[in-house]
Amino acid sequence: MKKMLVIAASLLALTGMSACAEYDYGHGPGRYAAYDLYYDGYYGPVNEGYWGGDGWFWYRDSTRHWRRDDGRHFRRDAYNGYHPYRVHRGRR
Repeated sequence: MKKMLVIAASLLALTGMSACAEYDYGHGPGRYAAYDLYYDGYYGPVNEGYWGGDGWFWYRDSTRHWRRDDGRHFRRDAYNGYHPYRVHRGRR
C-alpha cells in the first residue's frame, strides 16, 4: 500500500511540474518567455528580442549581434502594415 501511495504522489508531482514548464519552455521563470507584438517584416525573420528599459525594442540579427530597432519596425500596438508576431526573449 505504501508503494502505491509513493508512486501516485510521484506521478502527481510530475504532472504539476509539466504544467509549469509549458510557459517557460522548461528553462526557469521567464528566461525564454515569448513576446507577442506587431512587426512589419523589415529586418526579415527575427526570433529573439526584448523590450529594453529604454523603451526601444532590441533584437538579435542574423550575425547574432544585438541591434536596437531605431526604425520602430516592432510595435506593441496594432498598426496598418504590421502583423502579429512572436519573438522569444533572449536577453540573459
